[in-house]
Amino acid sequence: MFWSSASLGWTTGSHFHTGSASASRSSLPGWSAAATLLVEDVPNVAGEADTAKRALVQSSAATAFMFADTDGSGSIDFREMNKMMERMVGKIGQDRSGQALAEVRTMFGQFDKDGDGDLSYEEFLLMLHECSTESALFNGLLRFAEDAVSAGVVEKLKGGNSVLDAIAPRRGSHILDDGTPAWRESIEAAFDLCDEDRSGTITTDEAEKAVVKYPLIAQLLHVPVDLDDEGRKEYMHGLCDKINTDGDDGIDRSEWVEFFCPARDSVPQATRWDPESAECRKITGYIFDCDGTIYQPSGLIPGAEDVLAHLDCNDCQYALLSNTGAKPHSAVQEKLSAGLFECKPGGKPLPPGRIYTAADAQVDFMLSGHLPRGSRLLVVAADDRWKGMMLEKNQELFESWEVAESMDVDTAKEWSLHARASLQWQEAAARDPQLDPGEPPPRCAVVFFHDGEVAGWSDELLTSMTILLHFGADFIYTAEDPVNPSIDSRYPGMTFPMPGPGMFVEMLKKSMPPAAHTASGVRTFCSGKGGNVGRKFMIDRAIEMLRSQGHSGDREQIMIVGDRFDTDVRAGVLAGIKSCLLESGAHTLEMADEFPTDLPSWTLQDIAGMLPVTRLSLDDFDI
Repeated sequence: MFWSSASLGWTTGSHFHTGSASASRSSLPGWSAAATLLVEDVPNVAGEADTAKRALVQSSAATAFMFADTDGSGSIDFREMNKMMERMVGKIGQDRSGQALAEVRTMFGQFDKDGDGDLSYEEFLLMLHECSTESALFNGLLRFAEDAVSAGVVEKLKGGNSVLDAIAPRRGSHILDDGTPAWRESIEAAFDLCDEDRSGTITTDEAEKAVVKYPLIAQLLHVPVDLDDEGRKEYMHGLCDKINTDGDDGIDRSEWVEFFCPARDSVPQATRWDPESAECRKITGYIFDCDGTIYQPSGLIPGAEDVLAHLDCNDCQYALLSNTGAKPHSAVQEKLSAGLFECKPGGKPLPPGRIYTAADAQVDFMLSGHLPRGSRLLVVAADDRWKGMMLEKNQELFESWEVAESMDVDTAKEWSLHARASLQWQEAAARDPQLDPGEPPPRCAVVFFHDGEVAGWSDELLTSMTILLHFGADFIYTAEDPVNPSIDSRYPGMTFPMPGPGMFVEMLKKSMPPAAHTASGVRTFCSGKGGNVGRKFMIDRAIEMLRSQGHSGDREQIMIVGDRFDTDVRAGVLAGIKSCLLESGAHTLEMADEFPTDLPSWTLQDIAGMLPVTRLSLDDFDI
């Protein structure tokens, strides 16, 4: 059903609550009386739906990559992709071999950036981000992901004399099968999709139906693409007999997992950065994390200033990115201009236009059209700086929103009706993109502009956020960092964790129903490094900053440098650029097994190691 703005009483006037928002007595959405609308030419409907679908497909990217990579080599070669595409194309009844070959050639021509004939995990992610939502590949993966949501397993994703001779043994470890849950949970998700009647066992008939319905599972099970119905049945009977080790009536979960999850190898380790090597010398554009890379709580990290000066002297370009959700770029620029944090490469202050923060990125995202006029926002912020950023960029749109900075439970219940109306409109538009449902209703959103430290948290505020998120409000936040570092002069040499925004994000996400993760209902938006919209609103912005300094923008020549797998390295993977993990901050290389899909290109002890040996001085070492 499509909701009319007249029937719901939406308003576009400016309503800004600087204190507690009390429940108003304005008219509320009347569900039974709401009229349906079919209006032509509604902008952004298809775009919103495509963005949600793409987010869902990318959420199952690791599983798709591992299942498609049938030899477990860590890359998808032309043959593997062509087989998977024949399965995908075959599902939609088009010329199987011809279209599959054409799509694969296009994929490799566009996304095999290094020309080695394989798609790496980084290249695969870039392809999913940019490929057409009408392609056979995209729609095949979308159906797999949507059914995983329906089955409640989406969280596990994040020849010869007989065809039996073609069965390839799956007794080796995949490159991403590292002992952490990533591979095992993907395998268990496949089990749940095959177990159609939820009996806890997979019959041969169920397995056969699953490989017809899900091309990815057919790829996982090495089902030959050229089999007819009888041949496929014979293959599946043989394979199921092989997996079903106790010979009973079906494959239980333990047998399935044992077949696909043998003793595992560790995640491949990143190469050490060598500034003199040919591969490292190709990098001419650098994106640096700030906290843990350029500085730490006690001040500037030794070597950081020298590295930036060295890049300036060698015609390289750089930008600094901070995942702070409370401060604009100007605050970081000010921090680096004096005291223990003073950073003057070559004796000169950092030029303007080199720094960007997650708060900046989130402002750009919110003003990009995602939140239409009249939207209702509950904003939790450390201070008022975010308002100035909004007013500077788009005062008219900002003042059209109804904004509350605290909320009582009664108001949350009222707002929840508007949140539900907006969600129902989005779901209806996504179900049938050909229909034009009229102007979208104002959205409701819970928004974070903080780094984990917020004065005035209350049980009532937490309850209000929980209610809004449960009934359909978007959740917009800057970063998923669970903790931030701090020091205490009474305990020299020790770094203490302080709550980060990610700690509260994970808690509040639990209030959102599974529908929040379907193609029509993705409602979490993280603009910082490693976030689901961070590639566009943070990394792409950093690349624009490099271009403004004279860089070509070629992603093969750009590297992000940081101290976290789950933000900095992940941002590089999602953006299709190189990455280097520094062990001077939150994460060390020993933790790689905990982040099997966040694989850095290089690693270093600290930022001083980026300098050629001849440029190092005694000041760069703790002696």
